[in-house]
Amino acid sequence: MKDRMTLVLILLLAVFCIRKTDAQKISRDLNVDLLINQAGYVPLAGKMVITKGIRNGKFEVISLETQKVVFSGTLRPSSGDFGDYSAGNFGSFAREGHYYLRCDTLRSFPFIISPSAYRPVMEKIVGYFSLQRCGSSTTGYLSPCHTDDGVRMDNGKHQDVTGGWHDASDLRKWVGATIYGMVGLSKTYELLDEKDPIKAKILDELLWGNQYFLKMQEPDGFVMNFVGGDVQKHSDSNRWTDNITGEEGGVFGFVRPSAGTSMADMLLFGPKDDRVIRTDPVDMIAQYNFVTAEAIMARITKTINPDYSDKCLQAATKCFDWCLKTGKDANTGVLGASLQAALELFKTTNLGVYRNFATDRAILLRKFQAAGNGGEPGGFFYAEPDGKEPYKDIWHGCLEFISLCDLLRTLPEHKDASAWKEMISGYARQYLLEMSHKNSFGIVPFGLFTGNDPGGSRKAGNYWYRYFMQPELSWWVGINANLASSGVGLIKASEVLDNPELSNLAQRQLDWITGVNPFNSSTIAGVGYNHPRHFGGSTFLPSTPVLPGAVLNGLGGDSSDQPDIGNGNWQISEYWTPMVAYTLWLMAEISER
Repeated sequence: MKDRMTLVLILLLAVFCIRKTDAQKISRDLNVDLLINQAGYVPLAGKMVITKGIRNGKFEVISLETQKVVFSGTLRPSSGDFGDYSAGNFGSFAREGHYYLRCDTLRSFPFIISPSAYRPVMEKIVGYFSLQRCGSSTTGYLSPCHTDDGVRMDNGKHQDVTGGWHDASDLRKWVGATIYGMVGLSKTYELLDEKDPIKAKILDELLWGNQYFLKMQEPDGFVMNFVGGDVQKHSDSNRWTDNITGEEGGVFGFVRPSAGTSMADMLLFGPKDDRVIRTDPVDMIAQYNFVTAEAIMARITKTINPDYSDKCLQAATKCFDWCLKTGKDANTGVLGASLQAALELFKTTNLGVYRNFATDRAILLRKFQAAGNGGEPGGFFYAEPDGKEPYKDIWHGCLEFISLCDLLRTLPEHKDASAWKEMISGYARQYLLEMSHKNSFGIVPFGLFTGNDPGGSRKAGNYWYRYFMQPELSWWVGINANLASSGVGLIKASEVLDNPELSNLAQRQLDWITGVNPFNSSTIAGVGYNHPRHFGGSTFLPSTPVLPGAVLNGLGGDSSDQPDIGNGNWQISEYWTPMVAYTLWLMAEISER
């Protein structure tokens, strides 16, 4: 009997200890499941907290310094296309400081509220460009490199196209991608206060990068396609070289050309390893982006270096004139880029010919815009004026939207200003804002589709829609450029339309990029937590290291259009210049409002 009582007491004590341990675990081990922008917020920005599941209850903002509750809000259910979530709003809390959020056993990562919240991130992104420098720089992560770039594909002659930046997690210098570095950096430069110390670093980076683009311009005015990219097959020129120009060096054995051997094959497998320059013109959007970049550079350097400024302006006007001769502008993306280019030339020269071209592009662009009827989405642009397929571009973003906002801001008294305002409002409110309400995170879709369901079984009126590109496609990438470019447009639209709701929506696009997503994942290297697995390249060694400040392509989606963080695949985890540039630009726009 005594032994039995002893056994019962032992069992009761064990149960008590287990329960006590469980209780301690619940009170001690917090789940970091309250999703916030891991880079922080500027004081007057919209601020949302999201968490998985259906919750009704209080959340608290707690000061890291004092551990006191400084604000309380309410979590409410917010279900949508990505499942059941709950959301809370603490946008009215604007006190500068360091904080975290708490709700029962849930908490957030710590964050900052400050007018300069994004300065450290922006400096990292500018530093990323420095690390990606190609040539004989003092900052490139494996400098010197590619000082023998390159050999012309059309005639086999050497031409100096050194400088610029590597694009992505490889060694290619695609003009169509890397020109966005010039656009994003120069737009950021002009937004910042004159005394901001980061401006000197940005200017230094712009001057380095622009070496390459000026060298890639042909006497006719157009800009060539790339060096180091895919000439005959994937990654055939994406390699390290011996940095010795022409016949003096080389790692490949000589291949005696046979009848019918192309110039490209001779260059790729001849006695030198200099990379091949694709000498054909880059696409029209990139041509106009080059004009935009050079027009802004001319403006930036006018008092610093007048001769260089004149060189940039001449490059811009020469390319612009070449673009006009091609007559290729019957596409929404090209229209948006050409409008932006003409507007920047007008701002630099004050010449009416560029102002008139910009306003004419706006008239033409209006023919591409959807009207919207009842429950139909409206305000978006069709790819062509026939109104058959909605325009969408994951890489170039929404330049047409951004350009219209810039046009209205530059020419507010123009006779067509009310029409431009209507176009901007349609795109912002009837399309972006309306579609953002369909998910708990407030992100905008990749685009609308006609025809068959592209996956996800989601419809808005008669249109299918997806947030992510279809993974079944041979080429797809994550959504950071789409979100960040939409954010830039929304910030600008909030100003010209005097609508704070749109600036809050712009903030939510940045929030997704920096942690407010189902994986609590920041997709900026060196910023925040839970980054997607690194992709360093697959065709050369040494591969690209983790570069602080790199903005990844962004989260992708599965066949059902549900978010996917990938497993280190290039579509999600590679660094592409448009994603980097638009994110930097968006942070600057938010910071300077």
